[in-house]
Amino acid sequence: MRLKYAITVGDPKSAQIVAYQSRSTGDSHLSREDIVTSLGVTQHRARAGLALIYAKYTKDTYAAATALRELQLYATTIAKKYLPSNSGSGVYVAISNLAILALDEYCRTADTPGAKCRCGGKGEIRDMKASRMKGVPVQKQCPRCHGTGLKPLTRTRCHHAILLVHPISQATFSRYWNPFYDDLLAWCDRQESIAEASYNGYANLNPYVMETDSQ
Repeated sequence: MRLKYAITVGDPKSAQIVAYQSRSTGDSHLSREDIVTSLGVTQHRARAGLALIYAKYTKDTYAAATALRELQLYATTIAKKYLPSNSGSGVYVAISNLAILALDEYCRTADTPGAKCRCGGKGEIRDMKASRMKGVPVQKQCPRCHGTGLKPLTRTRCHHAILLVHPISQATFSRYWNPFYDDLLAWCDRQESIAEASYNGYANLNPYVMETDSQ
């Protein structure tokens, strides 16, 4: 059982998770006790990653607050790597605002209100030309969302969030702040991977747990 499914054992809140589970195949020999124990170990080893996963897939507000604190702490530690030393007043509030936006973007799923692409969140659309040629329905990747199922977000919102507390030009935003924001998003992805690896590693090392889920 993958981590994103395991977190719903107590209280499956997300329609996105329910949809994933409906597509899951194979048998899992993980008992509820095994899952809870594995989650406890993962929380100890990868707190940020597990909080991010809860925030993303179950929309848990407590987990989101924990994830935001971790992300804001990371943001302050890397700020000097990207931002000019003479950034001026308001820069720390701007950094915090970008962390909030990065977490919001990371947590978007197809069941987030208003986040679905025109493809309905499926990430694919009917290829009419190929369907006519072959005489059967043919699907292709949605060109709008590139398969994510989500409406693409522009970085304009990030620039505007900074302008509220820290005046910068578009050129300054593109040169310094945009790469900084990319790093925040990448950090979220890394933490999720670390949590997944921690959870799976515990299950594989536990002789009383057998895992045959094909997901």
